[in-house]
Amino acid sequence: MSAIYAVNGVEVEPRVSISDSLPDAAAELDRQWEIQATSSNLVSSDREFYILAPGARGHEIGWIRVKDNSGLNLPSRIAYGTGDAAFLTVSTNGRVMCAVSTEDSEKWIVVHHFPAEGTGAS
Repeated sequence: MSAIYAVNGVEVEPRVSISDSLPDAAAELDRQWEIQATSSNLVSSDREFYILAPGARGHEIGWIRVKDNSGLNLPSRIAYGTGDAAFLTVSTNGRVMCAVSTEDSEKWIVVHHFPAEGTGAS
């Protein structure tokens, strides 16, 4: 639930926002998501992370551990399968969240670092 609150809270600020009106918005979203996921250490060295099942009822399915061997165009692949590029991922150690959300006429990439268990640091 902490990851869901970290992306849906009132005070959430995106790391990146991409206007849907850009001619290459989907490609830019794919590119920026990969940059943010890599730079935040979301994806493990063997390309694994957790994803909350995308779609309106994904929370009923829950978190799924995936190995993304492609590593390319994840938002576009999700949009192709669900009709929306929005999704939520968490690192295998639970410390990093990286999400794509749809906000009005933009796509936001939100990155959040959770503190280590038993510390106040993030």
